[in-house]
Amino acid sequence: MLALGLVVPLLLAAAPAPVFLSIDEAAPLVAGDAVVLDARGAFAEAPYLPRARVVDWMRLRDGLARTGRLADDAALLAAFAQLGVTDARPVLVYGAADRGWGEEGRIWWTLRYLGHPRVYIIDGGVQAWVAAGRPTMDHPEPGRGVEAWRPQRQERLQASRSEVGDAARRRDVSVLDTRSDEEFRGATPYFSSRGGHVPGALHLEWRALLAEDGRLLPRAELERRVAAAGLRRDQRIIAYCTGGVRSAFVVAVLAHLGFPDAANYAGSWWDWSADERLPVE
Repeated sequence: MLALGLVVPLLLAAAPAPVFLSIDEAAPLVAGDAVVLDARGAFAEAPYLPRARVVDWMRLRDGLARTGRLADDAALLAAFAQLGVTDARPVLVYGAADRGWGEEGRIWWTLRYLGHPRVYIIDGGVQAWVAAGRPTMDHPEPGRGVEAWRPQRQERLQASRSEVGDAARRRDVSVLDTRSDEEFRGATPYFSSRGGHVPGALHLEWRALLAEDGRLLPRAELERRVAAAGLRRDQRIIAYCTGGVRSAFVVAVLAHLGFPDAANYAGSWWDWSADERLPVE
């Protein structure tokens, strides 16, 4: 028998639960009882995966203007219940991969924040599904309403503006900017109040985690790029972008790699830059 002192490290070193599934891994869920969500929202178009229901992250926000903040729990749960989402069935989310903005990651993150236990993302999105010759539909399936489940919020998955501000004074927290190089240096292509980035933020553009076909890079390369950006597993990682979409995708990737404490700043740069009292670098 292994001594207890050896068992604990072995358990801690166990492979993380997958977030991103290959086409072969996702296919049985699509054919089974999973709820399939197309995260392309207003930009969704044929082809669709079988039984796919379209969800728009912009309809899950607290407001209609430039905000990435989540709506309240009741509104979120009602929207997902209308789509047929229940915590008793797995949820499979897909998007447009590198042709989108990481919306599938935002939906994954929102459901995980509400405490849904089984949410997965199709690696490579709809393009990978089509390229694999899997069956598709010309139209999405309408939602079939169910009773909303009781949320068990995973508070660590979301970071507040004040926590982002406090991070500069803490060694156990890193803030990560997941926008483009141009945005990090000060460009404001998405109508932010000011340009720049959170002082002291690390930088890793979300698309740098994707291969040319829109799938995630091999795990070893992902690990290398994440480490090169300065991210460490013994720290809390707070990711942000413009409205909390690209950053949510990166949080999903970090969870897939086994980072134990990665959070999304949902308000992101729209929220930070709008407060003139907050510093900008």
